[in-house]
Amino acid sequence: MVEIKFGTVGKIMVGDEAGRFVLIQELPDVPPSYLVLTAADSEFEESGGDEWVEDYASLLEFFEEGGWLVDWEGRASEGDEL
Repeated sequence: MVEIKFGTVGKIMVGDEAGRFVLIQELPDVPPSYLVLTAADSEFEESGGDEWVEDYASLLEFFEEGGWLVDWEGRASEGDEL
């Protein structure tokens, strides 16, 4: 099972983009959609990118297609609740 945390910075350990950092933001849509932010650094200042996914099932597919195994660091991003 894929582990996904919202509002928490993680490092992609395995899969596409291994070595980069990821942050998932839940958007206030009904039902919620998600913004997947990636960057070369944990502060998201270098070589960043983003992808939008329309629902949780699509988010799971996104992680599975990329083969991502993420080490979640437990740092909440400013303004997000876990």
